Amino acid sequence: MALSGAVSTNTTADGSGNYSFSGLAVGNYAVAPSNVGYSFNPMSQPVTISNTNVSGVNFTATAVPPTYTISGSISPASSGAGSTVTLSGAATSQTTADALGRYSFPGLSSGSYTVTPSSQTAIFSPTSQQVIISNSNVPNENFTATATGTVFFFDDFTGTTLGADWTAISRHGEYAQSETECNIPGQVSVAKSVLTITTAVGPANCGDFNIGGTVRTPATSWAYITGDIQWTSLNFTYGTIEIRAKFPDSATSLWPATWLLGSNCQVTNIYTAETGYSTCPGVGLSGYTEIDMTECYNTGVWCQFHVANPDFQIGSGCDAVYANNGFPVDTNYHVFTTVWTSTSIKQYMDGSLVTTCNQTLSNPMFLLIQTQTGGVGGTPDNTLLPASLQVDYVKVTQP
Repeated sequence: MALSGAVSTNTTADGSGNYSFSGLAVGNYAVAPSNVGYSFNPMSQPVTISNTNVSGVNFTATAVPPTYTISGSISPASSGAGSTVTLSGAATSQTTADALGRYSFPGLSSGSYTVTPSSQTAIFSPTSQQVIISNSNVPNENFTATATGTVFFFDDFTGTTLGADWTAISRHGEYAQSETECNIPGQVSVAKSVLTITTAVGPANCGDFNIGGTVRTPATSWAYITGDIQWTSLNFTYGTIEIRAKFPDSATSLWPATWLLGSNCQVTNIYTAETGYSTCPGVGLSGYTEIDMTECYNTGVWCQFHVANPDFQIGSGCDAVYANNGFPVDTNYHVFTTVWTSTSIKQYMDGSLVTTCNQTLSNPMFLLIQTQTGGVGGTPDNTLLPASLQVDYVKVTQP
């Protein structure tokens, strides 16, 4: 039994369930019981001592049946990460394998179950496994995944530094979008197999640059600091992009995104986010393409899927410049999958189709992960900062 309030202390009920706290001063208290394997009704009770003893603060204990866990892994991780794992039988549930291919189903009672992995980019051996829980956990229910295509890129962010395929951006955000952040490499970190981009209150001084490093826009003071990374030289045409990530709360009014941009902007974007410079066409001009796979800002639906290509034909699920479809995202980890083919772009979250853009987009593209401030994101809530966008892994598979 735990007592809190004017005094904090603990005691143990006797063999008949009786307990007492003595020597207490006048004041307000709360009593809360706890015992492994039991639940209590009520969970706690308020008590006020006012110049007299208080008795009859009683609780009802109910034995809670023990529960167990089925767990395992899908290897190799480059093929197994992000697989959907389905539990059926005495209980039903679904989860996704993490960056190392690991999965688990906790809170299960004894009984018979079936574990089945599935993926858009792999097949599995065995295809499923029968599991019997008999009063103990069941570990090592493992599977082997064979990719149905070529794994073009996989990063599960092991180690303590960003991999060589990435560039951490060091400049201001896009001026044309009224962004208010300085992108600082120090706001990008890698630890415990997770990439973290942290947005915080500044101020900081930054501008942007011409190719080669000469000043394009002189540095001035901006209110926020954040992180932005992109592929340095990798790009591809068509494939399945899978990112397991968790986004900051929409209440922060930040503007995080995982997205693809045409490779004709790949060099310029390192120096400036402004389009219409060097080989990067201006937004809305022929040759400019982007796929905003998961772009989040405080619009009510929080996250949206965009496709920008002024060469699109109106109709077929896309309008001439943007296909724009919102979907809700909370602050838990989810697997976001974009399937880009020669005839369409489809967006999924945790295996469920969000939207489809039935258009041909054939320009090579490169990957960016960032959090912006200002613009459509609005003014961040400083009381909720710092806040982070976290990524467990990134995988790109091609047919």
